[in-house]
Amino acid sequence: MESNEVAMTFWEHLEELRRRIIISAIAIAVFTVLCLSFSGPIEKVVMFPLGTSMNTLIANAIDATVGSEGSTLGFFAIALRAGTSSVNAELMKVGPLEGIMAYLKLGITAGILLALPIIIYQAWAFIFPALNREERRFAVPLFLIIVVFFTIGTVFAYFIVVPVILHFSAQLFPQMPNRWDLENYINLVTKLILGFGIAFELPIVMAFLSRIGVIDARGFREKQNYALLGICVMSALLTPADPWSMLLMAIPLFLLYQLGIFFAYLVEKESEI
Repeated sequence: MESNEVAMTFWEHLEELRRRIIISAIAIAVFTVLCLSFSGPIEKVVMFPLGTSMNTLIANAIDATVGSEGSTLGFFAIALRAGTSSVNAELMKVGPLEGIMAYLKLGITAGILLALPIIIYQAWAFIFPALNREERRFAVPLFLIIVVFFTIGTVFAYFIVVPVILHFSAQLFPQMPNRWDLENYINLVTKLILGFGIAFELPIVMAFLSRIGVIDARGFREKQNYALLGICVMSALLTPADPWSMLLMAIPLFLLYQLGIFFAYLVEKESEI
């Protein structure tokens, strides 16, 4: 009788896992179809990093916070706008099917990103019943923190990292025209966005390792040199192989590592209470 209960519980878990996977797949499919149904917005999303400079973004942020008149920062914003320029590059479709493949890839990627909160929730809902009362107290805040940090990473990549890399690349070998393959361009943008979204989960992973007793905040501080080496290797794997994109990931990651030390410290203090 006892073994039957274990077997039934096991199969019930498998059935629930199957249901969660199906729901996640349906969410991805629905959001992908929605994204593919709007070609205009998708084209604007693709072209935005090409027509956006960091000067414009910083100037807009200054105007939104302190205004554009009567202040030193306001004059600084005007000076920034005077030097703005879009990326001098042209996207090309080098084959008859490349436009279709790039369009599908972009739609599927956007669908996955939009469905990600649902996917994370399904994974969390599957794990949640196995948690004790103390662990469940942190479940909802942790879920929200994971989503927020992933979103911050993707936004940082799309609005800051991608435009900076494109501008840097376009300015190299100025005697050569910048005619970029559409599919390679989308691969680059997608890889950077997903890579930064995943990388920004570093403080959460560190807090989790501290929570289960693998390593504490003091241990993280003592191993910062090794962490910096690992961050550089991780940045090289998650970004294209150029120094600028690696630095644009490595520097925020090291700052996030410091934030992760603080999170680990908070987790330790919470467990001591």
